[in-house]
Amino acid sequence: MAEAPTRSDAPTAHARFLQTREFGSLNGLRALAILAVVWHHSMNEGEGRFRLLSRGFLGVDLFFVISGFLIATLLLRERRRSGTIHLRNFYLRRVLRIFPAYYLMLAVVAAIAFLKPGSGTPAIKHELPYALFYLANLFPMKTLLSITWSLSVEEQFYFVVPTLEKISRTYLPLGLFVAYVLCSLPPFGAFPHLPLPDFFRQTTFGPILLGVLLAHALDTPRIYQTFRALLGHRLAPGVALLAALAVSTLTPPDVTGWPRLAIHLMFGLLVAACVVREDHVLRAPFSLWPIQRIGIVSYGIYLYHMLVRHFASQGMARLGSNSEIVRFLLVGLGTWILAEASYRLFEARFLKLKERFAR
Repeated sequence: MAEAPTRSDAPTAHARFLQTREFGSLNGLRALAILAVVWHHSMNEGEGRFRLLSRGFLGVDLFFVISGFLIATLLLRERRRSGTIHLRNFYLRRVLRIFPAYYLMLAVVAAIAFLKPGSGTPAIKHELPYALFYLANLFPMKTLLSITWSLSVEEQFYFVVPTLEKISRTYLPLGLFVAYVLCSLPPFGAFPHLPLPDFFRQTTFGPILLGVLLAHALDTPRIYQTFRALLGHRLAPGVALLAALAVSTLTPPDVTGWPRLAIHLMFGLLVAACVVREDHVLRAPFSLWPIQRIGIVSYGIYLYHMLVRHFASQGMARLGSNSEIVRFLLVGLGTWILAEASYRLFEARFLKLKERFAR
């Protein structure tokens, strides 16, 4: 068994970290996150259950930590390599990755609402403009489009942070920390008189900023050495995963405030443990083909799973079934198949174009 790393190998380990093009274990974490979200939306409300099984919504927070870490890491490495950050190329790559599948999903939802009107059609028509312009986190969303709140958070993050990474170097980490603190205060009742949307009283931008802070920390040799010393043992990711599950389970029913911050911290440590070294205890299970594929197409699964749930629930109602497990299996498998088809037949055409803007 590999032992914990020593100080002497830290510079070499940091050099390897900076040269790592893809962190394979993050697809495994994405798979866990999206399966948690699908389970959360497959549950029947109002039934008692083991607390961890009612915390699937935290999968979005894990997504945020991963996203903030990856985007900031890519930007920092581009600046080190070329001396600057090419914002035009960055935004073109993001557009090619995000927009095609996103607007395809919106088009399908809109077509269903307009071509087959039902009781939910007026609400979808009302919410569609917010989703179209990535403003869903600023207004209450109740329909199939409610999931677009998290995508709005990501787009707003992309709109601000990469520009700051380009124009500010010395004081940006401090500014990001201050922003993280400010975003974490509303759930504690701060700024009660400000007309903040309900979203800002819940999770806000905290997890994604935490991921950015982690990227800056690991990009710095001295801080990387500290993380490597604490989390560099090959068993560390497994321990971090168990700790994240334990905290998610043992926190009180209302996770607003300190409980959610503690969960976010555990997610940050889990991501860090999975990237400071690649040969760790979770590498084998995270390398399994189903886990890798679910992680790779997790964006599509997130986009389409509410649509699949809608039709799966209708079919189950006709059959008189209300089983959570059956709904989860139907939604999970059906959405995976749909996301794979979307990725291979539609999204891949746009992803190939990303290579033109790789530098």
